[in-house]
Amino acid sequence: IQNISRAEMKAILKDHGVTLIGAGLDEAPMAYKDIHKVMAAQTDLVDVIAKFEPKMVRMADDGSRED
Repeated sequence: IQNISRAEMKAILKDHGVTLIGAGLDEAPMAYKDIHKVMAAQTDLVDVIAKFEPKMVRMADDGSRED
């Protein structure tokens, strides 16, 4: 388990040119598994036909607040 502060998350996002409008620490890049490792572990199950890089993500408004 890895811990990250809001300041660390913002610094990492800034270094990658990402503008964060609102999100909790659960959306920090480190909260996700490495997609390359995940896909490599299932090469016998899937064929990669494309790679997508989102330019914007809009989460559903559930009324919760940013951490």
